[in-house]
Amino acid sequence: MFLLSFCIYAKVISADMKKEVYRIGLKYGVPVSVTDRLMYEESKYNDHAESDYTPEGYNSKGLFQLYTKPENIDYLVWKYWNKKETFDIYNYIHNSTVALQYLSALHKFYDSWYEALLFYNHGDIKTASEGTKAYARRIINAGNP
Repeated sequence: MFLLSFCIYAKVISADMKKEVYRIGLKYGVPVSVTDRLMYEESKYNDHAESDYTPEGYNSKGLFQLYTKPENIDYLVWKYWNKKETFDIYNYIHNSTVALQYLSALHKFYDSWYEALLFYNHGDIKTASEGTKAYARRIINAGNP
């Protein structure tokens, strides 16, 4: 009973929900292995995950940890959300749709999953830390789930 309560509280997505997210990734050209490991690295599959707040007062939220600084999240939603319904950062479909389209666009720009992931995580590939570089390598080197 305790474990069931923890899983409900943690909001870890189900295997069927993961399959829906993989389909979204594939629709935008993101390999299942990259989608899966990115989900794990960013939120441990928790669609209600939240990071700590930055000194500026913003944090990252949801399955793919979209950064909530207004100029960031407003741009991502404007660019990658269909606008037919209100964007919900905690909705795993909404979060995945925006994040994976954005990652796909980064991949097209850099022509490299490694550099796309550096930018996704850090916002700049030239100043990425060793931790960010290790993060990108873990995602790229993960096998299919």
